Amino acid sequence: MHSHDLLAPIQGAAETQFVSGKGAALIDEKGTEYLDFNEICLVLGQGNENFARKVSQALMGVTCGKGKNPAKERLHQKLLESTHGDFSAIHFTSSGSETAEWAVKLAQKLTGRSEVLSFWNSIHGRTHLSASMSGLSKRKTHYGPLCPGTVFGIYPDCAHCPLHCSPENCGFECLSFLDKKIAMESAQDIAAVIVEPYQGAGVICPPPGYLKALEEWAHARGMLFIMDEVQSGMGRTGSLYVYQKEGLKPDMLLLGKGLGNGLHIGALLTREPVEDKNLLYALSGGSGDDAVACAAACAVFEELEGGLLEHIQETGAYFEKELHALAARFSQVYQVRCQGLACAVEFQTEETCSQVKKALQEAHVFVAPYEKNALMLKPPYSVTKEQIGKVVAIITAALDK
Repeated sequence: MHSHDLLAPIQGAAETQFVSGKGAALIDEKGTEYLDFNEICLVLGQGNENFARKVSQALMGVTCGKGKNPAKERLHQKLLESTHGDFSAIHFTSSGSETAEWAVKLAQKLTGRSEVLSFWNSIHGRTHLSASMSGLSKRKTHYGPLCPGTVFGIYPDCAHCPLHCSPENCGFECLSFLDKKIAMESAQDIAAVIVEPYQGAGVICPPPGYLKALEEWAHARGMLFIMDEVQSGMGRTGSLYVYQKEGLKPDMLLLGKGLGNGLHIGALLTREPVEDKNLLYALSGGSGDDAVACAAACAVFEELEGGLLEHIQETGAYFEKELHALAARFSQVYQVRCQGLACAVEFQTEETCSQVKKALQEAHVFVAPYEKNALMLKPPYSVTKEQIGKVVAIITAALDK
């Protein structure tokens, strides 16, 4: 049946059949163990019993979307409490792409403006508007015309600064450059800035203080500030949300991916409620707030509150320490980037990257390539130090050759 999969030409043959799994480990029908270090949706890992139980219980109930939805009410409470009252209204969607679209559309309606500021290399989604404001070329190549009204800024990738600045003394030149870009490329009508606290594509991390400076820059110009935490939120970095760790006050917060642990649910949280009811009809419908998806998200919160968040902090710190030790030992490593359990290793050459990737594949470890000379490692939250050590040892052996 794989021959009928539309994406088969770019995803390769799915020949392996997995019969069991636990945490970051997968077991195939021959008993071979694989390690999954490329998981951004099923964040709790394989075989989480509490999650399976809560979803099964929800499936046994009424899920028609009519009447009172206790799971939705519990999830509202979880989100409001975990964000410490920073937001007053929540809208559930079916995906991160849909969440990003509604955030920008609402921002345009609330401000009366028509444009959005996004960034190079950003993701934001695969649907038409979200892909149009994505900074990844693969999201939109040959799929024009794109939605109008997006201006792109330079995300501060300091190791590859297109402005040839040094992070020690640049004074956020890429932020100052935004005013020049807007003057030349915009209708001077930007409703909102949408930004990832670290970029999911490549784990590109901004320098300290940049996000706060960007927020202040946006608010000074009457723009809403939207934090896209679809990949970074729900514990990936060791904090529930990065915006809290950075001391930010976003007007909107976007969640997805890990929120449902593989089930389709996203969330748009807004600081201010929408007063005009006529703006709300377009958001109605969909299945993001069905009882099963909401119960799944509640189960994710339960796991994080029950000690999993501390586990992420511990294993994330260990992962970062081991990867930086690797970089200090081998000159073939150009840069290590880490945000909790989201890590990337960039190599000096494509050849070295291919060599390491091959070694990981032969050892049955799943990772994600980024461009041609970097690998991303994003294991589920249940990964162990032993499993992290095994992956680092495989990379070490490959570089030692």
